Amino acid sequence: MRRGAVLLPAAALLLLSGCAAPSLTGLLPYAREIEDMELVRTLGVDAAEEGVTVTAAAGGADGETGTASAGADTVSAAVLAMQVQGESYLYFGHVGQLLLGEDLARRGVEEALDYTLRDVEMRLETALYLVRDGTAAEALEGAEGSAPDRLEALADGTGLSADTMTRSVKDVLADLADRGASFVPALAADGALTAAGYGILKDGALAAWAEGEAAKGINLILGRVDADVVDAAPPGQPPAALRVVGARSLVRPVYENGALAGLRVECTVEANLAEGPSAVEEDRRQALEAALAEIERARIQAALDLASAQDADYLGLRRAAALLAPWRKTALLDGAGMGELTLTARVEAKIQRSYHADG
Repeated sequence: MRRGAVLLPAAALLLLSGCAAPSLTGLLPYAREIEDMELVRTLGVDAAEEGVTVTAAAGGADGETGTASAGADTVSAAVLAMQVQGESYLYFGHVGQLLLGEDLARRGVEEALDYTLRDVEMRLETALYLVRDGTAAEALEGAEGSAPDRLEALADGTGLSADTMTRSVKDVLADLADRGASFVPALAADGALTAAGYGILKDGALAAWAEGEAAKGINLILGRVDADVVDAAPPGQPPAALRVVGARSLVRPVYENGALAGLRVECTVEANLAEGPSAVEEDRRQALEAALAEIERARIQAALDLASAQDADYLGLRRAAALLAPWRKTALLDGAGMGELTLTARVEAKIQRSYHADG
């Protein structure tokens, strides 16, 4: 009743100003009962022969995934087509994840991201994923249990993994606008929606995959390594399990004859002894640190090799280097391509004291 009390004076003011009464209805959304609405939690977009196919998923109270799909020339048209398929109104204001199939990603992600940017119900904070070796529809419809619940659990647990992290539509749009390249976490359409490294975007399209050591290298460069456990085996010594607890990286420009020749990622890795002899003498500590440093250096180098191979600054290395040499910002941001630069890594490892080690 109070809402009506507010609207009536507003209507009177419009009439007094000479506006026709029908213009009032154009300013207000249609009223809908909550029981007539279906809250979409995950949206998938795939390439079709003509246009796209969009799949909407809502995690039901029974723990299963309810889906609806439609195809059209554009994402907006497909979403509108889904509205007439059932009795409930599909509400997209609660979408937390956007999945893009591999074929669509190779064709280009701009349309799907632009829809998220412009649609009144969608949010830029929506988590973005690429589906590797499959479609978004397959990933959502084949999920064991509730796909939205699984994806939310995956996002909550990224701190427990050393080879994945969440990225929002906003993050990726900002990267593409700033440097024409970005990276997006990947999923397998395997029922469990398993994390599968990252997809590298260049000029708005999927260019390569970063998996295994390269994916861990990405997390190292960005300092997302809270749960990495590394098995290190120095020559002539028994192996030990080292729990990485932190990583800090900076990017230095490398010059030859006054010209930019490369970029060097310098990373400091800190770890604790997770398993191994309870007493660690100084010589063994140093050997373990050297072994850990080489393992982590190789991981970072794998991530850098992707940037060289794809000629794509998907990690923003140039801008990071410009922070250390702001007087050469123009040359760093607008100079030679990543494929023309020598990208190298240097790692220093430190094993901290813990209740496992008393050295």
